[in-house]
Amino acid sequence: MQKISSFVVKSCLLLGFSLSASIAYSQTVCSFSSVTGVVFGVYDDSSSVPRDTATNVSINCTRNGGSPSVTVTLALGPSATSGSSSTRSMRQGNGSIINYNLFRDSSRGLIWGQTPGVDTMTQSFSIPNKSTVSTSFTLFGRISALQNASVGTYGDSVMATISY
Repeated sequence: MQKISSFVVKSCLLLGFSLSASIAYSQTVCSFSSVTGVVFGVYDDSSSVPRDTATNVSINCTRNGGSPSVTVTLALGPSATSGSSSTRSMRQGNGSIINYNLFRDSSRGLIWGQTPGVDTMTQSFSIPNKSTVSTSFTLFGRISALQNASVGTYGDSVMATISY
């Protein structure tokens, strides 16, 4: 039986997010345990170098009976601003937009999406009975270079979902 839990990623130029999620009791329960804010810092729109950052999404899985084998998949939905995963955008209060994205690899070539087996990430591990095992996924963020951005704080949200 597949179980799902999710939270909303709140992103802004000083990109950060918080979460709270859990699943009703079963033999194995997985939930988001911690997220370090995604912080892009100050973006220089005249720089020919993109603005990169990374953060971890931590997940705890607890087993009380049942199979020790667990497979957890993390999916990230589309940008609330752009409606797309291929081009995510953040919006400023005055309506200005800046494009960014979230990736599964440090070279920032594999965009993170929500189609299992295509653009999500999966980890498998074993949990001793009556124990908890933690795992984490690294999200790599990038704001493309040379975007004409007005000064201010930009925001967006992305739904993050774990399936196990």
